[in-house]
Amino acid sequence: MLDIGLFQNQRNWETIKEQVMIYLDQDHNAGRAQNGELTDILEQRLADHFNRKYCVTTASCTDALVISIIASDLKPNSKVAVPNYTFTATAHAVARAGYTVVPVDVGRDYCIDVAEIPPVDAIIGVDMFGNMCNWEKIQALGLPTINDAAQSIESHDGTRYSAGDGDVACLSFSPTKTISSWGSGGAILTDNKRIADKARKLRLHGKQNNNASAIHPGLNSMMSSFECACVLAGLNHSKEWQHRRNRIAGYISERSRFKCASVHNLRTHTHSKLVFQSKDRDSVQKLLNQKEINTAIHYNLLINEEPLYRGGKILPISKRLSEISFTVPNQHTLTDAEVERLGKNLK
Repeated sequence: MLDIGLFQNQRNWETIKEQVMIYLDQDHNAGRAQNGELTDILEQRLADHFNRKYCVTTASCTDALVISIIASDLKPNSKVAVPNYTFTATAHAVARAGYTVVPVDVGRDYCIDVAEIPPVDAIIGVDMFGNMCNWEKIQALGLPTINDAAQSIESHDGTRYSAGDGDVACLSFSPTKTISSWGSGGAILTDNKRIADKARKLRLHGKQNNNASAIHPGLNSMMSSFECACVLAGLNHSKEWQHRRNRIAGYISERSRFKCASVHNLRTHTHSKLVFQSKDRDSVQKLLNQKEINTAIHYNLLINEEPLYRGGKILPISKRLSEISFTVPNQHTLTDAEVERLGKNLK
């Protein structure tokens, strides 16, 4: 009996590799390894899909967050609210941009609790595990908003996709995401031309081109043609893959004795990670690992537990969620037999 891994990227590659090579020939035959036609095609496709006016690709979602924060032109010493329950990269992006991280407790949907946001100068919401923040309430606060949509590329609430929310939304194409670049990669989506124009400069050392003067120290943050080709090929299969993950998540959740973290009132849910809750998490994980089912904890360390951001009051809901949450495999590449094993062992 083989291990059921959290990710089966090698299986995914068999599906997309022929399309990737066809796309890649366009740029490589023209002598372009980045910032070629594939970059333009991908940016336009993402902007159109998410109904955004502008898209700027970057080397990672973390870079996309850093660039978006800088491009938002916050005042010096600004404070930026981030959910306490998120991957450290969200907070690191604020610190790298030169601002103060303010951890905020989350609701039981793992998304930032708007009622708990103190006086700050900007807000980063994270559409965690594919769930979506209450963006209507966040936007009503009248502050600059950035949507860390790294885990929610297919999520749709019936009105718009996750990446349609926020003054700026940031995507991730890392190998753990539902659409992977087979390397790294990210994207900035916005309707604000000033932010988009500045973001394009910031991803290239703060310059319009190599011979222009820099407006900011900036980054060297661009996707390669290969990475763009992988994302374009993945987008061709996105609906099919998402439908498969939705069926898998539904099948496992219906049979599981554990509460699922996914919000079920969305029209479409990315199911980026299938997370369950148990007061006896350690024993559950041990049993699943004995059955050769890989599990993980997302996330063991909260933002206000990181030494860089430690301090302030206890944030009880995020603390509780961090103690009971565990992730099981739910990639679209799982076989029916593997899905049945998962359902059986979560009963």
